Amino acid sequence: MKNISLLIIALITMSINAIAQNGKVELCEKYDKLTGATSGIYQKWDINKKDGGFIYIVYSQDRAIKEKLMLYVDKLNDKGEYVAYDTQNFENDVNNGKKWAMYDFKFTEEGFYKIMVMGKSDNPLATVTTNIAYIKDDKTTSSSDDNDNVDDEDAKDTYYYENSIIKFGTDAKDGDIVGETETFKLKNGKVDIVSLLTQDDALKSKSLTVTIYGGTDYTDKIDEIEFSLSDLSWNWVKLPFTIKTKGKFVVDIYNEHDTFINSGYFTVE
Repeated sequence: MKNISLLIIALITMSINAIAQNGKVELCEKYDKLTGATSGIYQKWDINKKDGGFIYIVYSQDRAIKEKLMLYVDKLNDKGEYVAYDTQNFENDVNNGKKWAMYDFKFTEEGFYKIMVMGKSDNPLATVTTNIAYIKDDKTTSSSDDNDNVDDEDAKDTYYYENSIIKFGTDAKDGDIVGETETFKLKNGKVDIVSLLTQDDALKSKSLTVTIYGGTDYTDKIDEIEFSLSDLSWNWVKLPFTIKTKGKFVVDIYNEHDTFINSGYFTVE
């Protein structure tokens, strides 16, 4: 009887541990502030050597988080061992019913890192590794392009565009969206949509690539359009496109340096 009781306790313990291990942690360029859904996920990241770079670290699980979370960051040393590098508090609210939590972590040194999300247990709720590298200087640019070099450094850092905004509507004039909406109606097999990208500071980009995804989990590439910008000082740009199917879509915008700027979601009925 004692052995059976011990077996039951062991099985319960294993079940609890299994539940505790169902989370995942991702490093991403963008996350949905309502659902925590991530986009722009990479294993390797480039940061500015002088100023470093911020990367969103998002932890998620399939049930509400009921415990305070800690972020443990270890760095690989010359001996091939991960050693403690930094520890931060997620400062998550355990009463809001959310299944995700985000920490905006600033990396300042290149190297290999192990990211761990910790709860009450001594075992990580989720772990991920990443490679951080410095952005390589473009030595082919002549000295006459010094002003562009300054702009390029900002334009190569996703954090520079953190406060950018994407809006959808029927038109855009003088930096304002016309007929703003996130739900459009298909008519005669298509709908023309205008997206407006804007921020307080100059976009400092010569071109933008707009990629539209749809389908389940936004995995189907619908279209990709490149737009040229004639002035680095522009702080807004009108980006029109056409959709020919119903569904839910996401727009990802990158500049000529392949730097992620922002994402926006809309629906076609």
